[in-house]
Amino acid sequence: MNAPSQQPIEKFQRTLKFNPEKYGRGDTFMELTLAQLQKMADAFDLGRVIQMDKPLTTQCNTTDPFRTGRGTFLLRARHGEEYGARVEYLHYIIEYLCSHGFPAAPVMRARDGKSWTTWGERIVEIHGFVPHDPGVHRDWRRMNAAATSLGDLHRILGEAAVGKTPVPPEMRNDISPEQTWTLLDEGEATLGNLSARPDARTEEAIEICRRAREVLEPMLRDYPRIIGSLPWMTVHGDFHFWNVLYRADQIAAVVDYDFVQERERVFDIAYALQNVVNHLRNVHGSRLRGWGDLKWDNTRMWVDHYDEAAPTPLTKEERKWLPMEILRVFLVGIATSVLQDDPVELILKQGQDLEMFVWISEQKDLFV
Repeated sequence: MNAPSQQPIEKFQRTLKFNPEKYGRGDTFMELTLAQLQKMADAFDLGRVIQMDKPLTTQCNTTDPFRTGRGTFLLRARHGEEYGARVEYLHYIIEYLCSHGFPAAPVMRARDGKSWTTWGERIVEIHGFVPHDPGVHRDWRRMNAAATSLGDLHRILGEAAVGKTPVPPEMRNDISPEQTWTLLDEGEATLGNLSARPDARTEEAIEICRRAREVLEPMLRDYPRIIGSLPWMTVHGDFHFWNVLYRADQIAAVVDYDFVQERERVFDIAYALQNVVNHLRNVHGSRLRGWGDLKWDNTRMWVDHYDEAAPTPLTKEERKWLPMEILRVFLVGIATSVLQDDPVELILKQGQDLEMFVWISEQKDLFV
């Protein structure tokens, strides 16, 4: 099969959340003075600021925690490419979730009723802080709770979307197989040009890109046909276990709705299963004779837990495509590594799992 028409990497940089040139530096922090933060807190009627905590680093946005007599809050400065209509749509979604009992960080509204303001060119919002245990919690009890939570989330998102015109995200965290092919192809050339004579690690990264394109090729034909026939709905868009907060064994909140969008729901399942599969490998992966020796019943159980809470269970067609969708999402991760400051090390790190995800894609009945 011929490769799709080539397009420059720059075309995709603005459609992805990975943009190291603009958002990977510390100078994107708000760096508010106490007086400036107090002015913001006054606008949102949050009381006197008691303490400013250290800013949190995220992929795109910056978050400044602070405390007042009324509690702890998170001042969130968006990356500069969002627009008011999109932010208001997201706040509508979050408030709908909270009002229907789903655990999410509440949106604070200013005295004038608005849920956001501006600081220079950046949109600023404030959320209530949800107390939670530190770190990422990975055991099967908590992970299965996350599956049920995703099913609940899809049910309530479906209700919230009724009669509401969606506002799509300005930035993306996913790309099509054709765009993935282009990034891998151009990334291969970029890596080859890093030096007059690539070292062994760079050559290995180039070979990973080549292998990724090889296993991606069948999707260039199949993806548009299959994905267009699968159930479509409003999804979270970034459901991984850093965005699920726990207190003990209870889910305290699901956060980060920046990529809420309408698309095939199997994307949310496959995206979350990246974490599930990696946990399965890390826990059960010693002394393997082959990938089939891993306890794949645990991943099927995870999907079954989702089905129990979802508005409708996954269809047979969704379950059959799921292994390929898991591979597709994984390949996007390799392709977008090319856009980072240290592409070789990132590609090598991702590439360690490539053959496992290829094996998954070949197990057509893994989730059926």
